[in-house]
Amino acid sequence: MSDSGPSLKSRNLWAKREARCLAILERALFLLRRTKSLPEAEVDLNRLLYFCLLRASRELYPNDGIAPTPECNNQPDPDDNARAIREHKRPDFQWIYLDKYENNPERSSKQFVVECKRLGKSSRSAWVLNSNYVNHGVQRFKDIEWAYGQRFASGAMVGYWQSMDGNAVLTEVNIELRKNSLPELVPLRNWRARPVFGLKHQLERSFEISPFRLCHRWVDIRIGD
Repeated sequence: MSDSGPSLKSRNLWAKREARCLAILERALFLLRRTKSLPEAEVDLNRLLYFCLLRASRELYPNDGIAPTPECNNQPDPDDNARAIREHKRPDFQWIYLDKYENNPERSSKQFVVECKRLGKSSRSAWVLNSNYVNHGVQRFKDIEWAYGQRFASGAMVGYWQSMDGNAVLTEVNIELRKNSLPELVPLRNWRARPVFGLKHQLERSFEISPFRLCHRWVDIRIGD
């Protein structure tokens, strides 16, 4: 590993990029919600979200040349001596940019990672959506073999809220988080009054950087709501 951490300018650039990514993500989820006849499957929702992310990027930051990349493998890490298992894993979206303030050129590629999962009532007992949000979503930012957002201070989860009462979904997700010794999600504001809303928590990880801030953005796409 490098002998020193990121510079103040580097940390400030990350904070600026995080805020920009989250603003684009929230706007894109609003645009997605306006789409008629939304599909049910996660892969199809992600495809539509990608185009919404591009529209939101042009709308909010027309001079920003950094686009979100869908289904791109985790990027190589200079601290690994050989190709790591995590390099075979593919987050749903990444914003990848070069940090001109990073002291080590090999560490200058920075990625803000987003993983998406469905929320609500499961159609089959073997695939429980609200549990999967934790076990196949949140855990990927913590598990060393996935290590989404490795070396970075934050990342994001998208929740496609397709059914159930909001309190029930949040309760089930938090139960699963507790089972995995993870902190519960905390809504940022009066979330039930908004079609797109934020939740947050902080993860302790066994690798750099820890603690890690995971920003959650859920979109209400329940039919008839």
